[in-house]
Amino acid sequence: MKRRIIALTMVLSLLASGVMAATLPKLRVGYVPEPAHGLYFLAKEKGYFTEEGVDVELFQFGSSAEGLAAVKADKLDVGTFGTTAPILFITKGSEFTFIGGMMIGGQAIIAKPERLAELAGKDLKVYKGKKIGLVKLSTGDVIFKGALKKAGIDYKKDVNFIEFGTVNAVVEAVNKGAVDAGLVYPPHFSLAEKNHGLKVAHYIEEFYPDYTCCRIIAQTAKVNADPETYKKFLAALIRAYKFYKNNPEETVQIYAKALKIDADIIRSETYIKKVADSNPDPLKKGILDFWKHIKDAGYITQDYPLEKHINTTLYKEALDAVVKKNPKDKVYQDMLVFYKKNN
Repeated sequence: MKRRIIALTMVLSLLASGVMAATLPKLRVGYVPEPAHGLYFLAKEKGYFTEEGVDVELFQFGSSAEGLAAVKADKLDVGTFGTTAPILFITKGSEFTFIGGMMIGGQAIIAKPERLAELAGKDLKVYKGKKIGLVKLSTGDVIFKGALKKAGIDYKKDVNFIEFGTVNAVVEAVNKGAVDAGLVYPPHFSLAEKNHGLKVAHYIEEFYPDYTCCRIIAQTAKVNADPETYKKFLAALIRAYKFYKNNPEETVQIYAKALKIDADIIRSETYIKKVADSNPDPLKKGILDFWKHIKDAGYITQDYPLEKHINTTLYKEALDAVVKKNPKDKVYQDMLVFYKKNN
C-alpha cells in the first residue's frame, strides 16, 4: 500500500510540474558553448527558472552573429553573444536592450613556451613590435587595444595585429609561428595548452580588471511589454550565481555534462585560475567603456546614444527581491556592492 501511495505521489508530482511548465511564460535563450555561460545550465538543472516562474528553453549557437540574427528574427527571446556584436547590431538599427551579463573577463594571450621569457612581466610594452593574432571585433580584440591605449601605447603604430576568421585559426597561427602571440577566449587557451603545448603569456584581466565580455540582450519591445518575465529570468540567474560560488565541484560536473568539455579544463579555468567570472550583473559602466574602445579602434565612426539601450532596472529589482528573501546572504550582499560600483 505504501509503495502505491509513493508511486501515486510521484506521478502526481510529475504531472503537476508538467502543467506548471506548460502554463509559465516561455523564453527561448541562445548562448555559445563557453564554460562562463554556465549559469544557464545551473538555473535549469537546479530548477531556479521554474521556481522563479519562467519556462526557459536553451539553444546553442556557433557564433555571435548567428545568434543575434536569431534574436532579430524573433527566433530567440534572449541572447548571450558578446559585447561587440550587440553594439554593432544596435548602431545599425536593431532594437536590442542589454539587461544583464554572463561573463566578466576571460580573454588570454597565448604563445609558444620559448617566447614566454620575452613576454614576461606586467608591462604591456613587451608587445610593441610583435605580431598578434586575433579574431576581428572579438572581445579580446577590443579590450586588449583598450588596455594598450590606457598604458600609453599607440597600438595602431607599435603593434602588428593579424586578423583571422576563427579562434582556432589564431591558435594554429601561434602554433606554427606565423604570429608571436594570439588573443583567445575560454576554453581555447586550455585546449591550446593541452593539444599543442602552448602557454598563456597573460590574462588581459591583469591589465584591465572587470572588463565586460558576454552580455545578455533581448528585443527592446519585448522587454518593455513583459518586464516581469525578464525579471524572473534574471532572479533565477542571480540564484544560480550563488550556487556557482558555493558549490564548485557540482558546478563543474553540470558544466561538463552540458558543454561536453573535459571537467579538468572547466575546473582549472573556473575555480583554479579563475579566468572569468560568470556574473549576471549588467555592468553598465563596462559596456559604455567598451563602446569607447570600439570607436577608438575605428570600427564605428559615428556617435550613438548607446546608454538608452542599457536597462539596469530589471536586474536591480530582481536582485533586491532575492536579497529581501535572503537578507544576510554574503554572496547576494557582495552582488549588491558590485552592482553599485559598476552601474
